[in-house]
Amino acid sequence: MNKVFIINLLNITCGLLTVCLWQGCTERMNIKTDNSPPVIVVYGELTDELKFQDVMLSRSSPYFDNVPNRGISNAELSVHSSVGDVYRFAASDSIEGLYRSVSKFVVAPGLNYSLSIKVDFDNDGALDEYSALTEAFPTVALDSLKIEAIDFFGQKNYFLYVYFQAPSDESYYLFKVYLNDSSVTAKLTDYRIVNDRLFRGQYTKYSLLRLKDISERERDSEEERERSVYIQANDKIEVRTGVIPSGYFDFIRQCRQEQDGENPMFGGPASNITTNINKDGVGYFATYCISRKSIVFTGSS
Repeated sequence: MNKVFIINLLNITCGLLTVCLWQGCTERMNIKTDNSPPVIVVYGELTDELKFQDVMLSRSSPYFDNVPNRGISNAELSVHSSVGDVYRFAASDSIEGLYRSVSKFVVAPGLNYSLSIKVDFDNDGALDEYSALTEAFPTVALDSLKIEAIDFFGQKNYFLYVYFQAPSDESYYLFKVYLNDSSVTAKLTDYRIVNDRLFRGQYTKYSLLRLKDISERERDSEEERERSVYIQANDKIEVRTGVIPSGYFDFIRQCRQEQDGENPMFGGPASNITTNINKDGVGYFATYCISRKSIVFTGSS
């Protein structure tokens, strides 16, 4: 049985394909539970932030080995936009399996992006070709954030709320939260994802995260500390959100159900997850645009 550790996946799109074909290239990937051969694992998120974009490639490990996947560093990797832009990627000298764009670039809303990978995966002397396709949706503009106190079994707790106008079309959201510029949602289990079926087209107040007052930390167990986010006066909370493809929403949800969920750069689901990587590849390649909003916590009242 293969244990699939998800490694940074890059967005892929093909401008020559129609939207219908794009929608058809996301499928359910079933990993056999016997001693099946290794498969390529691809993971990447491309955004509209001007930066060097990353994609990770690896080879799946036997399930019972309980070791991280080994990175693949001998591939040719590129991303193509539906308007003809081509972005080349080069293997990192320091992190095996990491591919970084040669130059900084952004994804644009409304465009498709395709990922192309060429690698001699099975070491037979011939290049194997893998691809993925995705679309970058316009983001939703965040209106404001609010932190409200709540009495939770006698402890000082707060809820972080995000306010925004939800579009009328069906949308899937990914929220990431940062405390003083450090991510508190770095693991798949911490990703905040939501389908807007209950508030589509409405002005929305959405409960995003439960926070705890720093004064509670000393009284909490070590296990509780590991899963809690503590805040104190003058802390800065930032929320970044994007509208993501439904396939990526399913991928994240299924990863969280499969196991505890590590950082997607270095860990991932065990089996049977949605993928948009063709052939026998697994993982996901996604693109999305980001909206940001921040608030400074003034302290408990």
